[in-house]
Amino acid sequence: MARIDASGTIAGLDLLAKRADAATRDIVADAAHIVQANVMAVTPVGVPGNTTNPPGDLRRSLDVEGPTGSDGTYVARMGPTKVYSRQRELGGHIYPGRARSIGSEGIGGTSPGKQYLVFTKFGVVYKSIHVYQHPRPYMLPGLKASGPQIDTMIEERMGAALVGS
Repeated sequence: MARIDASGTIAGLDLLAKRADAATRDIVADAAHIVQANVMAVTPVGVPGNTTNPPGDLRRSLDVEGPTGSDGTYVARMGPTKVYSRQRELGGHIYPGRARSIGSEGIGGTSPGKQYLVFTKFGVVYKSIHVYQHPRPYMLPGLKASGPQIDTMIEERMGAALVGS
C-alpha cells in the first residue's frame, strides 16, 4: 500500500488560514476607521451660540473600539458617545425631564411635575414645554459612503492573503 505525505499541504493550508485571519482582523479595524472618517465628514457641527454643546462636539465624540475576536471572526464598533446623538440622527420631540443636554426648571417652583426646557440661542434664553428637532442624518449616510471603499479593501487584502503576498 502506498503512503501519501500530506504534511506539506497541511502546513500550507495552516499558513493560508493564518494569513486570512490576520487580513480579516486588519480589514475590520481599517473598515471601522473608514466608516468613522466618512461619518465625520457629514456629521452636523452646529453654530456657535445656537447649540447647547460646543460646535463639533458630536463629531469629536465619534469613537472606534476594536477589533475584538479571534479565528477569523472579528468585530469593531464605531459610533458617537454623546447622549443626544440618536436624537440628532433621527430627530423627534424633546420634553423636559428627558433632555439631558439642555437644562430644565420647574414652573414657578410650585409644580414639580411641570417643567420647562431652558436653552440659549444666540444669547437669548428660551423656555419651552416642548421642542421638535428635525432629523440630521449622519450615521447612515456615512456608512453608505463607506461601502465602496470597504469592498475594494476587502478584495485587495483578501486576494493578497490568498496568494501569499
